[in-house]
Order: sequence, then structure tokens, then C-alpha cells
Amino acid sequence: MSQNSNEAAPNESGPEPTTSVPTSQFRRPSPTLCLDHDQHEPCLHRSHWAQTDIRELTFHSLAAVAAEVDAAGPPRWLFKGVIVAGDYGVMSAEDKAGKTWAVIDAAVSCAAGLAWFVEFACEDPGPVLVFFGEGSRRKAVRRIRAVAESKGLTREQADALPIVLCFRAPRLGNAEHLELFRQAAALHRPKLVIVDPLYLAAGGAKGSDLYSMGELLQKAQHVAQEIGASLIISHHWNKGGTGDGHDRASGVGPGAWGRFLISVAVKSRRTDPATGESTVCQKWSLRGDEIPDTEMGLIRRVYEEIPGDLSSAMHYSVQRDDSATSGSGRQDDLSPAERKLLEAMRTAGRPEIVRQLVDRIAAKHGHGLQRETCSRALNRLAGMGLVDQIAPERVGMAAQWFVVDEAAGQVA
Repeated sequence: MSQNSNEAAPNESGPEPTTSVPTSQFRRPSPTLCLDHDQHEPCLHRSHWAQTDIRELTFHSLAAVAAEVDAAGPPRWLFKGVIVAGDYGVMSAEDKAGKTWAVIDAAVSCAAGLAWFVEFACEDPGPVLVFFGEGSRRKAVRRIRAVAESKGLTREQADALPIVLCFRAPRLGNAEHLELFRQAAALHRPKLVIVDPLYLAAGGAKGSDLYSMGELLQKAQHVAQEIGASLIISHHWNKGGTGDGHDRASGVGPGAWGRFLISVAVKSRRTDPATGESTVCQKWSLRGDEIPDTEMGLIRRVYEEIPGDLSSAMHYSVQRDDSATSGSGRQDDLSPAERKLLEAMRTAGRPEIVRQLVDRIAAKHGHGLQRETCSRALNRLAGMGLVDQIAPERVGMAAQWFVVDEAAGQVA
């Protein structure tokens, strides 16, 4: 074995020299391996340039680093206000909070150059590499199409998005998987890499061991950093903790490692027995080393075009709901009918009679509401102080309904 030293000669007119010191001289050959067996897709195999999991330690003068940073130009956001382009972090949530929906929304947004959750503009769009360790191909495609439709894309546009999928989580402690991960990243040059979920990628590592978890997470981090990609790893909450913030992420490694942390709590959930529409009110907590601690609420709605028909199109929508972070909690338990009426009143922007509100609901959702349902819902909303009515001027005329304040309307 020969000593591999890349120490550069001094250059009087150039930047300070960079010294590269290998941590190991041993490079072992490895058999080829396909991470995702698929007869219709080419497999990636080990390349000569990266036949070791051990990276080199490199040393740079401050002047050289400063010159490199300045030459790179202004930094960019991946999603403005949440994730800096090239950063890595964790999104953790309780069971069935919608982690996969959230990462799919991120993937579609980055690939299409659209805002994540209609809130956070994508400023570094491009290809996306996604590892799905849970779920099937059919479910993934169905959800991707639903999210794309919510952003105004056609099915054809959705299917043509530059999203590369692997339906296995890479075992980060496995040298072969890590190499295939690296090759896929080098081949497709994604702007965003998503690993969903961590517990499958971490293999047998102990979540309570900061050092072993940090070592695994750093391997995924280095793969993403080699190509300048951002990295999101989805994670589960621990079972025995309390609260709904970042401390609920299972284990100690992810929270210490991530440059950004996203925690998702479910404040309420409801399924409409008539339409099958699932409504989940979420509280999102955002933290990062270049963003202020932020909390926001979101309402996510999902329903099938034909309830119970697995081959029918799925529809998805997300909107802001700051009541989840206000502490009032008065809208956490609204029924679907009550939310639809609030939404219709806000859309109207002026007092309207019940028939007009029901027409708005039917135009958007494909179905109206029964008179008795409207009466109960409006009376309850009025009792909560969210809406009020203008009494009819004479017999035979109907009352006109309106939201009491704009904050109430925003969460409809």
C-alpha cells in the first residue's frame, strides 16, 4: 500500500493550500447489489470513485473557506422560512399524523417549483430522490397525484415530475446500501432527498445512543452534502413522552443532529360519515439554526372521489389554521358541516342567506347540506361566537349569516 498524500504546493498568488489526510488506506472491493429489485429499471452498481465508506478529513485555511463561500453567491432557501438549501434535518410526528403526506407535499413542491403547504415558496427547485420504507407503489402514486392536483397540476404533469422513487429505506449502517444511495444521488443530482422513515433506515441502532445514531445520520448527511442537496428524514414520536414539541421525537440523536427540526402534533381529527372525508387539524413546530422558533396550524383534508373505491382519484388539500397555536381551542371540535359553512361565509365576504351558503358548498364539494344540518351547525357556531346573523327585515325573508371576525373565517 502506498501513502496517499494530496498536500498542495504553496501558491503565492492563489488561495491557501488545502491538505487532504485519508483516515484509512484500505479500500476493499465489493460485489454489485441492487437496492430496489425491478425488472424495468436499471440497477446501480459500485463505482470506482467511492469504494469506501470512510471519507477523508480535509483541512482548509479560513481565507480559503471564506473565498469559497463568497464565490458561491448568496445562499438560497429550499422552502423559504423553513429549510435552507443544502441543510439537513428531521420531521417528527405522532402516529398517523400524516408524515408521508407531508413529505410527498415537499417532494411535489420541490420538483414542480411550487410552495410547500401553499405557505413556503420553493426557491431551489429540481429533482427529488425519495426512499419510501412504508407503503406500496400504488399508494405512493395515488398520493403524489392527489397532492399534485391540489397544486393545479394535471395527472400527466404529475407523472412527469422529476421524482425518483425507491421503495425501500436505505440501511444507513450497511456499506452496500450506502454506496447505492451515493450512486443514485450522483446520477440524479436531486435538490431534495427524503428518507421515510428513520426507524427502518437506522436498522438495529439504539435510539437512546447519541453517538451511534449520530454516526448513522451523518452518513446520509454526507451523501446529500456531496451533491448540495437538502435532506429530510421523517421520524416518529416516542410513546411515553408528554407535550407536542420537539422533545417528543424518539431517541436523542435526530434532535441533536438536525439543522432544522419539524414537529407535528394532531390537535383533532374527524371523518365525515357521509363523504368519508378525513380532516386532521395539526400543530406544526419549526426550529432551525437560521430560522426563529415558529408554530403554525394546518388543516389537512383527504377524501376519495368515490368513497370506498380504491381505484378512484384521491383529493387532498391543506390550509392555514392558526387556532391550533392560539390556545383558544374553540374550533378543534367543529363538525365537517360547521367547517364548510364557515368556509362558505368567508368566501362570500358578505352576509348571505343559508340557501346561498349551501350553493357555495355544493359548488366546491359536490354536495350540499340538509336544512336541519345547517340549522344545528349555524346555531352552534353562533353559540361559540364564531358567526352571527342579520335578522330579516320582514316576515318571509331569511336571515343573513356572516363570520364575526376574519380570524374565525381563516380556519374554515
